Amino acid sequence: MTERPDPIHLSTKVHHPYRGRTVLQFLCERFRYLPRELWEKRIKTGKIRLNGRIAGAEDIVDTDDEIEYTIEIAEPAVDFTYDVIHTDDDILVVSKSGNIPVHASGKFIRHTLIAKLRDDLGRNLNLAHRLDRETSGLVVLTRNVKAARSISAAFARGDVSKTYLAIVRGSPCNNAFEIDAPLGRIGKQHPIPRSIIDRKKGKPARTSVRVIDQLRSEPITGATVGRGEKRAPPTAFSVVEARPHTGRTNQLRVHLESSGHPIIGDKTYGLPATLLRKLMIDPESPELLAHLILPRHALHSAHIAFEHPGTGERLELAAPLPADMADFIDARRIS
Repeated sequence: MTERPDPIHLSTKVHHPYRGRTVLQFLCERFRYLPRELWEKRIKTGKIRLNGRIAGAEDIVDTDDEIEYTIEIAEPAVDFTYDVIHTDDDILVVSKSGNIPVHASGKFIRHTLIAKLRDDLGRNLNLAHRLDRETSGLVVLTRNVKAARSISAAFARGDVSKTYLAIVRGSPCNNAFEIDAPLGRIGKQHPIPRSIIDRKKGKPARTSVRVIDQLRSEPITGATVGRGEKRAPPTAFSVVEARPHTGRTNQLRVHLESSGHPIIGDKTYGLPATLLRKLMIDPESPELLAHLILPRHALHSAHIAFEHPGTGERLELAAPLPADMADFIDARRIS
C-alpha cells in the first residue's frame, strides 16, 4: 500500500567535507537515493535553494550553507513500531519492526526509522550502522560527535559483536559451521542490484552459523503422533544463529543462500529464476507469495555488544523475536 503524494520540505546544512563542491556535486554525493539526472532537473526548474535563493548547478557551497528543496512523493506504508532497549546521554538503542528502512533511500524519505526517532526523541540522533528494511531488531544510534566517532571506530575494528536469528529452508548437515566467502556487488545496471559471492574481486566476508532449532514443514494442528501413525516429515526449516565477523552488504542473506539454506521470505536471495522474474512483474503473484511463506525475510538482529563510548564498560543488549518469527517457530517445533 502506498500513500497519496504529499509535499515534503527538506533542508540540510553543508558540512566541512563538502566545502567547495558545486550544488549539483553536493546533492549527488550527499543524497544518493536520487540519480544525477533528477537532481539536474530539479535545479533547472528552480526547486533547489541555496541560503534562501534559487541555486544554480555550478554554484559553490561553503560550510554551514543551507540547501532547501520541496518534493512530492508517495511513500510506501511502513510499520513505525519500535522499542527502546537502552538510552542515555551518548547513545540510543532500539529494536525496530521488520518493515521500515533505517534511512532515506529510493521511495522512502520520511517513512524511515531515523526520521521517526528524530521526531519522537530528538534531532541530534544519528545512525551508527544499518539494517535492511525487512530485518527486525537492534539498531544503535548516537547522540553526539564523541559517541559517533567511538562507535564508528569500534565497528571498523570489528569490536562490535552482533548475533542474528534467522529461519532458513532445510536442515544444515552440521550443527555449527563457518561460511568464508568474499562478496562483491552487481550494480544498478542489473534488474535487481544485489551482493554476490566473488572469489576473485570480492571483499573478505566470514559468518559463523549454529543451528538452534528444527521445524516441521506445516504447523502442528492436532494430536501428537502415536504408535502406528506416520512419522513426521523431514525437517523443512531450521532456526539458526548467525554471527557476522565482517560487515558486508546483505552478508548473512548471501552466505546462507550460498550454503543451500536461504532465509524464508527473502525476495532477493534464494528465489528460483522464474520467481525472481515474476517478482519484477507481479509482486503479488500467489505462486510467489506461497514460495516466500512470510511477507518479509525472517532475519532478526537479536544481540549486540560493544564498549560504551562514555563509560568504557562492555554493554550487552538483546531484543526478543518479533511476533511473526516467534509464531512461525512455535507452530512448527518438532519437540
